[in-house]
Amino acid sequence: MFSVLLYKRPYSPKPYKEKNMSKMSFRSLEESQEFSIRRTRRTLHDLVRCNNFDLFVTFTFDPKKVNRYDMGATFVKMQSWLWRQHQKNHDFKYLIVPEKHKDGAIHFHALMADYPFSLKKTNVIQDSRRVFNITAFRFGFTNATYLPDDDKDKVGNYIAKYITKDMITLHNKRRYWSSKNLKKPITYYNSVYDLGLNDHLDHTTEILETDFNTMFHVPKDSL
Repeated sequence: MFSVLLYKRPYSPKPYKEKNMSKMSFRSLEESQEFSIRRTRRTLHDLVRCNNFDLFVTFTFDPKKVNRYDMGATFVKMQSWLWRQHQKNHDFKYLIVPEKHKDGAIHFHALMADYPFSLKKTNVIQDSRRVFNITAFRFGFTNATYLPDDDKDKVGNYIAKYITKDMITLHNKRRYWSSKNLKKPITYYNSVYDLGLNDHLDHTTEILETDFNTMFHVPKDSL
């Protein structure tokens, strides 16, 4: 599809910097956080639509091996594990989001593709799908299920729902990690007429309107 952002006033594309958020004309801190959450979730959905993930995995740390309430410690362990898996298979792809539970414990939720090792089958059925374990993860416990291949928006929702205010207010912590080999959407500027999209931006394709812009999703097969 084409995802079109129609701005309500002139906009000059520049690299996004979190520290510049305070200079924007938001009515409140809460509004700025909501804007930031929507932006990150939109990015995650774009990455899901551009790639073919086949596993959804939740990583939980064993308190005997890692202090799961220490964000720095859990981030280091997770990053080192992902790096080792990628070194064993450079086709390995991932998109991973940390989650802070109400009790303060850190978990990670990931979409993965081309995982380099076999999975251990369990007797657990979750949402009508078999649960597997990733035995190579030695820092705790895993819950892995194969994803449905017929609805990428649903898959995007699996991972995007973990982008919450609790995580975006943590300074100097990444909201999500993605492997460098993921495909990314192509960006066009001021190309609505060149791409033949101008006649398709109406109430049937509009999905979101804010004070700053309106978003449309135009399926390519409708052009």
